[in-house]
Amino acid sequence: MKSNKKVILASASPRRQELMKDIGCPFECIPSNAKENLNQSLSIDLAIEQIAYDKAKDVFMQYSQDVVIGCDTMVVLNGIALGKPKDEEDAKKMLRNLSGKTHQVITGVAILTENKKFVFHEVTNVTFYDLNETIINSYIKTGESMDKAGSYGIQGHGKILVKGIQGDYFNVVGLPVARLYRELKCMNILDFDEK
Repeated sequence: MKSNKKVILASASPRRQELMKDIGCPFECIPSNAKENLNQSLSIDLAIEQIAYDKAKDVFMQYSQDVVIGCDTMVVLNGIALGKPKDEEDAKKMLRNLSGKTHQVITGVAILTENKKFVFHEVTNVTFYDLNETIINSYIKTGESMDKAGSYGIQGHGKILVKGIQGDYFNVVGLPVARLYRELKCMNILDFDEK
């Protein structure tokens, strides 16, 4: 680490925490209380970046001497953002809409420090197999879809829905860690080569 600043992940997601551990980045987890409101006046990618920034800023206001990373992941089908489902029927509807189609998973990431602010997003194309009602109902029964954007998790039982992906797999899981790793190095926040 190049400084004595703490790295704080402004997320409660166990998947994001696992990915941060995987790249050897020491961090603390302090979930943000910022609202996830998609700004309709912005393009979808910029609106997702804005949510990531709002999450980071919410935590940064209390930890301004440290490095705060905020993230938000959204599933986008035909230009329409699909967030987390409201209930099981909503989850089924989303999965029916995604069936046999290619959609985008966009993750916005914001890195805030005392004198730097950097926000970016990563896009991955995901194609689903045709899903019949039996597959959809069986997947919904796992309970996995309820806290996931687009109603599925590619790293869990949701992998059986996916025909293929183009882009960063870990972006679909919730954090484009390879890009984040490089941005942290470019910003001279961390030097992961030091042991």
